[in-house]
Amino acid sequence: MRTRALLLTAVAVTAAPASGQSLFNSAGMGLPVEALDGRARALGNLGIGLRGGSLMPTDPAAVAGYRLATGVMASQPSWVEYAQDGGSTGTFQGTRFPLIGLAYPVFSGMMSVQIGSFLDQRFISEVPGTVDLGGSQVAITDRFNQNGAVSNLNVGYAHMIGPRFSAGATLGRYAGSVVRTLERSFDDASLGVEDYLEQGKWSYTGYSLTAGVAANLTEGVRVAASVQLPTDLDADASAATEGADASFDLPVQLRVGASAQLAPGLVVTGSAVLADWSSTADDVGQATTVGDANGFGAGIELARARLLGREAPLRFGYRKTGLPFSFASGSASERVFAGGFGLVLNETDEIVHAGADFGLERGRRSGGGVTEDFWRLTFSIVVSGL
Repeated sequence: MRTRALLLTAVAVTAAPASGQSLFNSAGMGLPVEALDGRARALGNLGIGLRGGSLMPTDPAAVAGYRLATGVMASQPSWVEYAQDGGSTGTFQGTRFPLIGLAYPVFSGMMSVQIGSFLDQRFISEVPGTVDLGGSQVAITDRFNQNGAVSNLNVGYAHMIGPRFSAGATLGRYAGSVVRTLERSFDDASLGVEDYLEQGKWSYTGYSLTAGVAANLTEGVRVAASVQLPTDLDADASAATEGADASFDLPVQLRVGASAQLAPGLVVTGSAVLADWSSTADDVGQATTVGDANGFGAGIELARARLLGREAPLRFGYRKTGLPFSFASGSASERVFAGGFGLVLNETDEIVHAGADFGLERGRRSGGGVTEDFWRLTFSIVVSGL
């Protein structure tokens, strides 16, 4: 895809302001985005092994922890400061809605529908330069606009197996599109040279199957594991696009997690993910370094904290994960320190009918001569008994 190659080359040498949610979403296919709620973010968790029910697609067995119809929605603004080798710096911000889900009791289990983020591909940059025109160097400005995202629509079912075990599975479909535009303008209008514009649009399709199991080993210890098996992610060019269709080899993702109550009101969690993206290297071109997205996270929850007379557990966490796509050389990673709290808004007979979770992260992404320091806030609402 010629437009795509031009965009990747421009990102590697950007010397002017850029905007979006991360520079790393332009290296390769985009920036992977996990569909997590505020509780998981505050605990540095990778979306698996937390106590109680959850509607995160990374832990399909956890949906069985609900007994009533339940809905969840998450919002996630972020603020980023970036720096590149050579002294280029800047700031940008953005907001996404990484998770919307609904679960409903069916056939003695829980049926679920979830819409989650998967790849963020939004990016805008301007690169000044010069070109030779009739033997003279003429100032130009190249503007690159990449606008799009890939989401995952999941339909799943989870069931309790006895009082301690649960199992679940979700079938997902990837969908989304991206429009990439390259515009070259000549700074001196007196030259009489028309601006150059090239644009292409690609639509994405693919499928995934995620299966998971969980067990409450004791009253205070929960363990869980899941595996995601995806098909290739196909990018189909529109009829008006000069670029060709493409197909990307997605990795199998393995996740494990656990939570343990060490003392009354004191819970610790841990999780890990394995995802090797190296097979995608041939699909994204030589301008991008491709590695793994392996990672781990750990957190602590003080469950007996209260706010305004209501339960408001305090949470702290740390996580480190790889980023699959980086620039010309070197691997990329993300490190995050997190904190937050939950708030029970409505409760009857120990059944929470409404609650909110807040997670605030301070993190750094680095790799290939690019560093991003960011604040990321995740706010999610859970409502039961719909």
